Amino acid sequence: MERHTRNYLLAVRLPLGVLLVAMALYAVSLHQLGPAGRATALAVLMACYVWTGWTEFQQIRRMDEMRRRLEMEAMVLAFIGGTGVILLLYFVRVSKLADVPFAVAPLSLWGCYVLAHLWARLRYRYWAL
Repeated sequence: MERHTRNYLLAVRLPLGVLLVAMALYAVSLHQLGPAGRATALAVLMACYVWTGWTEFQQIRRMDEMRRRLEMEAMVLAFIGGTGVILLLYFVRVSKLADVPFAVAPLSLWGCYVLAHLWARLRYRYWAL
């Protein structure tokens, strides 16, 4: 395994693991908690998300110029695409063309991020993580 990939996986495994466990516990216990418990659980969940995001940001700062350029280009494309998809879903729902469930939004954003990374990697012909 490439050194950059190994270091990245070592750095993100704990925050990402904690975030996934927090998401699962939140989903399972949501109906049994009162309003204060839900607010506390949501705060813990968002703290885990911020920790994971900060770790990802730190990894981007440690990348070489080519990897950083690819990552930034993919993030800008994902932002543009994701914003467009969310606007489209909103206007489809407001126009009553279809009843779009909220669960479609995060899946659409993640899809835009993956497609943007694939596009950037195809463009630069760069497949190492």
